[in-house]
Amino acid sequence: MTDGLYDLNPLRAALRACKRHFLFAGLFSGLINILYLVPSIFMLQVYDRVVPTRGGATLFVLTLILTVSLCVFAILDSVRMRLLLRASVRLERMAASNILHRILGAGGATALQRATAMRDFDTLRGTLTGPAIIAIFDAPWAPIYILICFLLHPWIGALALVATLLLTAVAIASDFATRKGVSETTLRSNASYRSQDYSIQASEVARSLGMREALVRRHLHERADLVRRQGEVAESSGTFLAITKFLRLLFQSLALALGAWLAINQSISAGSIFAASLILGRALQPVEQILNALKNVLGARNAYRGLDEFCKLPDITIARTALPAPRGKVEVSNLTVRAPGSDRVLLKNINFVVEPGQIVALIGPSGAGKSTLLRVLSGGLEPDEGEVRIDDARLDDWNREDLGRHVGYMPQTPTLFPATVHANISRFQAAVEGGGEALDLKVVHAAQLAGAHELILHFAEGYDTRLVIREGGGLSAGQRQVVALARALFDSPSLLFLDEPNAHLDMNGESRLMHTLGELRKRGATVIVSTHRTGLLQAVDKILLLRDGEVQLFANREDALRPQSTPVGEQPDGAAAGTDAGHNDDGDRRLEGAN
Repeated sequence: MTDGLYDLNPLRAALRACKRHFLFAGLFSGLINILYLVPSIFMLQVYDRVVPTRGGATLFVLTLILTVSLCVFAILDSVRMRLLLRASVRLERMAASNILHRILGAGGATALQRATAMRDFDTLRGTLTGPAIIAIFDAPWAPIYILICFLLHPWIGALALVATLLLTAVAIASDFATRKGVSETTLRSNASYRSQDYSIQASEVARSLGMREALVRRHLHERADLVRRQGEVAESSGTFLAITKFLRLLFQSLALALGAWLAINQSISAGSIFAASLILGRALQPVEQILNALKNVLGARNAYRGLDEFCKLPDITIARTALPAPRGKVEVSNLTVRAPGSDRVLLKNINFVVEPGQIVALIGPSGAGKSTLLRVLSGGLEPDEGEVRIDDARLDDWNREDLGRHVGYMPQTPTLFPATVHANISRFQAAVEGGGEALDLKVVHAAQLAGAHELILHFAEGYDTRLVIREGGGLSAGQRQVVALARALFDSPSLLFLDEPNAHLDMNGESRLMHTLGELRKRGATVIVSTHRTGLLQAVDKILLLRDGEVQLFANREDALRPQSTPVGEQPDGAAAGTDAGHNDDGDRRLEGAN
């Protein structure tokens, strides 16, 4: 049961899959550390055997053994790095897709979690091929080197043990001293970059309103605070690193001095003097390496914690039972949505049912909750309470990717991606299914239905015009709307949620939109469209009035437009015809007051 739960976490599952690579890397690290002893043994033999006996043949054989051993050492070191590199690649292959899906689709994630998840993943993955991981693999062998020092002489072993414990204490102290600073610096760095990115996107507004100097000062203040904190961490870390280098060099020199003193007293051989210094230096090297890479180690640890927490969110990639294509029924029950991070209610206890093929106008004053409701209906926002059902199935029961192909959603501020107009309208289907004439026909058909075809043909490169990474993608507000509407209409969806599609349209554009709604009615599509313009009400079947996040009215268009003085069920002759023609003045005034 526990394994099944852990499998839902793509990071842990990928790390477990890399266990074999780490085990072999650890095995090779053991062999490498054994071969690290070869130069010390070589020196010991030269001083103790070759020099006293003047044995040239012995020196040749020892040199040959040394050369072969160092070649094997180099090969093993290369293989170890390849193993860690393959572990990094496997981690990318197994976890990156799921993490990206969560970034784009996890409803419970904060904006900061989404922004930093992939950066944390890259930090963690990069650590697998850096010096820090090598030091971690070498560290367990330090006791072996200390034991060898004891074999040379107990006092040399005791010196090595004291040196290792002292440097380890310095490493632990450095960790405690810099842990909080590194964590705060990382968070402030991410926030600073996000703030700068937003200012870049809004640079046109900043220039127009004379805000450039103020924004520059604001970002410089953020950077100054960040640099100050980075300096404090670097200063603290640098102090501990300097202490570590001092202690390592001191203890290596003391090992030479101790070895010389023991040799003078004929307790060890002359070769053991240098061997003791080399072996003790090798025992202390992993500690120094970890301190050198401490910033990376702490960054990787923080990255793992943040990413592990992010990966505990519900997995949206889990396969769902395939449901038939939706007919278009929308049922909303007891829907409540609160503003993120507060108790302020945006939508309160919303209930209504839209039958397949109906067109519903969503109206109400600004801030009534129209955009929020459309975001929930389209699946872009998770409600706090209640549920939305499509063809009697909850949204959670649908495979969101499959359902999305049958949904057309146009947000109030159309978001276009930095790609071609064709790719935006086609929802990047060429990346999934490949391009071709059939896809081109679908794109052109959607553009024609949206009234965008002629407009797009006048772009610099037509459908192949590439939008840029800036607000609007380089298009005007009206152009963005028609391209976004074409994207919503792509591949003939049976459900459409349109948020003020006529907000930036002129009279001709609104006339085309009326024609588009007529075509959708003929096709039997279900449409929920929010609007502030009463002219669009001529094309709808029902009207849903929101005020302060609550439903004030949900009725057929004729009943909603009927003068308030006329009791329900009693309609003067010609009133219905007048309503259809858009001449019900009392009804229009009533809806204008709602808007």
